[in-house]
Amino acid sequence: MSADSPSPAAVAAEDPEHVRPHRGRSVIGPAVGLAAGIAVLLLAQTIPLPSVEGDISPRWWPQVAGGAMIVFSAVALARGGLRPEADLDRPEPRQPQGAVRIVLTFAAVAVYGLLWQFFDFRLVTFLLVAGLVAVGGGRGWKSLLLFPLIVMLVLWGLFGVLLRVPV
Repeated sequence: MSADSPSPAAVAAEDPEHVRPHRGRSVIGPAVGLAAGIAVLLLAQTIPLPSVEGDISPRWWPQVAGGAMIVFSAVALARGGLRPEADLDRPEPRQPQGAVRIVLTFAAVAVYGLLWQFFDFRLVTFLLVAGLVAVGGGRGWKSLLLFPLIVMLVLWGLFGVLLRVPV
């Protein structure tokens, strides 16, 4: 960097198209995920156990999901907190569509819950995954058709066939 060129922090302060990263921004999401995982684990303990013993209890899947949320969030939290100071000085481009993507994601999940009451699980799950891929920036037939089909088949196989959950 020459003496004439501004520092990355100065560029971020002057340029409305860039935002200066900081540790707080890189740990907020993982901290929320960690709290949500803990909440899932605690709520899983309130699921009543059936009187008939089986290999897998109704608490199994929520506990696995909550545990996975905790592990992945803890790793992301550690990575965000340990981010080198040099990376914090480099401005990142603003992503104004981020808030729109979050709103669209929540709306898609809400519509999924509504449509599931009236249509087959396989159809609405396929549509949900395809919609989430599209919101996330996926393009092309593999992303928008093949991937949602595979996800839907795996979920249907796991819950509808193996666990015999009515779908």
